[in-house]
Amino acid sequence: MRLAGIAFLLLIVLPLTSTAQTLPLSQPALSFPTGVTFFPLTGTISTTFVEGQTNLTYLHIGESYISGQPFTYGNASLQLNAMLNGSFWAQDVMLFHQTSNDTFTVTLVINFWNLTGPFTALHSNTTTFRNLGVYCYQGPTFNVTLPVSLALFMNSSGGLSFGYSLNGDRKVFLTLPFSGQFRLGGLSIAGLPNDLELVWGGPGGGSVVDMSAVGFAELYFLNATKLNIVPSALSVGLDTAESAYGVVVTPDLQDIKLPFALINRGVNSPSVLWPVPPTISTVQRNTTVKVTLQYGNYTFSNQEVEILVPHGLGLKEEYVGLTNSSGEVTFFNVTQPLYVVYFPGNYSLSESYAVSSPQLNKLISSVSSEFRSLVDFLKSYNFSKALSSDFQHVKYKQPKTETNYLLLEVIAGFSIGLIASAVFIRRSS
Repeated sequence: MRLAGIAFLLLIVLPLTSTAQTLPLSQPALSFPTGVTFFPLTGTISTTFVEGQTNLTYLHIGESYISGQPFTYGNASLQLNAMLNGSFWAQDVMLFHQTSNDTFTVTLVINFWNLTGPFTALHSNTTTFRNLGVYCYQGPTFNVTLPVSLALFMNSSGGLSFGYSLNGDRKVFLTLPFSGQFRLGGLSIAGLPNDLELVWGGPGGGSVVDMSAVGFAELYFLNATKLNIVPSALSVGLDTAESAYGVVVTPDLQDIKLPFALINRGVNSPSVLWPVPPTISTVQRNTTVKVTLQYGNYTFSNQEVEILVPHGLGLKEEYVGLTNSSGEVTFFNVTQPLYVVYFPGNYSLSESYAVSSPQLNKLISSVSSEFRSLVDFLKSYNFSKALSSDFQHVKYKQPKTETNYLLLEVIAGFSIGLIASAVFIRRSS
């Protein structure tokens, strides 16, 4: 595959939240990198292994669009993205092309960016963009039939290894001479979030894809010797410019110790998957207070619930109980007219409370939660920082009887937008 086409890139701004300004009227007006993302707001986590898994029972890939080119059909990407040492951006990518209702051709693609300058340890398959190094690699191609179980993983101990799993058959297909730690949390040397993301998007170049899917997904990192589910999760990616429309991600909290993301047809928006605050419902009869803990259709057993009462300028714990199998707990002899029913949070559930009177709102309003912090972060996050790339000189191959493949130059566009954005941010600060 040729890399010379990278020299013809023309950068344009395509904010992810306003694609309708630059796309035809038939293009979705709102799209995001859609899936599961981990970005801790306090502190950082270092790990040598990350993995994203998804099980799909239904997948339909419609039109995708790269600015300046015609609509194409049946192409999408599933990306596992992470920052290595805060200075390299690694992408382990599955490029999907739909060949029938339930069959797909999948091609593995690697993009690996040096945010500090050109590569010196790598010589083949590399180029530079604004004095930043980029390594591009096309891996194996295989066919999949739904239902299917897929995974992407990266290991940074003893070299940087990229791998995938197809229905439990795990393979490493590339190892690069780089090692260190994937950094989760904080900002990279380029000034963008060190997030870990498993997200669906268009097939490169900042493209948008209209698609629908049914299944579930999970995101892991290695903690010591144990593979842990990420303790918090968002429904959108923060770094990559490719985005998807027509897929919504919601949490499955049937087991709060093992949450995962449900993938369904719908419209996605930036949201917190977990931890989330359960709803607290109370019914009081005389001095008996019955409390129910639930989130949507989920109820939660064996969870500690407290009743707090005013004490001086604050609140003190007066009663403590555990919910039963129906998510209910009953408190007796509650004689105070003013009280707060408080849930301190547990696993994928965040703090939550209910007050017996609005007079107590000022006392409880100081209670913060990880959920509220993540919601505030998403509200203020500037998704348009991710610039997209336009490949004026590269077209899709569209044979009618053979698999569609993107040229490597298009594949390389996955991270051009991120890097250009980072350079722009640094020069503007």
